[in-house]
Amino acid sequence: MDEFERFMSRAGALWRSKQTGKKTSLWGFENWGSEGTQEHHVGRRKYSNILTTIPLSMHPELTRRQLEEHPPEGPDPDNPLERRGRVHLDVSDMHEGLADGHRLVGTRMIEAAARGERDLSAVDVPEGLLGWLDRIAHDLAAVAKRAMKDLDV
Repeated sequence: MDEFERFMSRAGALWRSKQTGKKTSLWGFENWGSEGTQEHHVGRRKYSNILTTIPLSMHPELTRRQLEEHPPEGPDPDNPLERRGRVHLDVSDMHEGLADGHRLVGTRMIEAAARGERDLSAVDVPEGLLGWLDRIAHDLAAVAKRAMKDLDV
C-alpha cells in the first residue's frame, strides 16, 4: 500500500467513524483520560509477543491499520523478517498516533493564542492526553530497542 492508498484508507475510516457519532478522531483522543487500558500485541499476536499498554480507544485504530494497511500475510509466519517487519510497521503506526496527538495539542494551543489567550488553562486538551502521549512515547522507546536488539543475530 502506497502513501496515497494509506491516506484514502484513513479518510474512509474517519468518515465511517464520524457516521457512528462515536469519535472525533481515529485515535479516540477524547476518551484517553477517562477509559481503561488494554495490552496491545505490537506487530500482531501471531507475529510477536511484545506487549505494550495503550488506551482502549487507541486499539481499534491500531488493529484496523494492521488489517487494512499492512502488507498481506506471507506464506511463513515464522519467518524472522516477516515477524520483525510487522513489529516495525506497528511501531510506526503508534508513532503516527503520537504525532497526531501532538498535532492536536499544538493546533489547539495556537488557536487559543490567536484568540489572545496566554494561559494553558484556555487550551481545550482532552483529559489525560498529555500524560498518555508521554507514557506511550516512553514505552515505544523500549519496544523499539527490543525490536532492534532482536535484529542482532
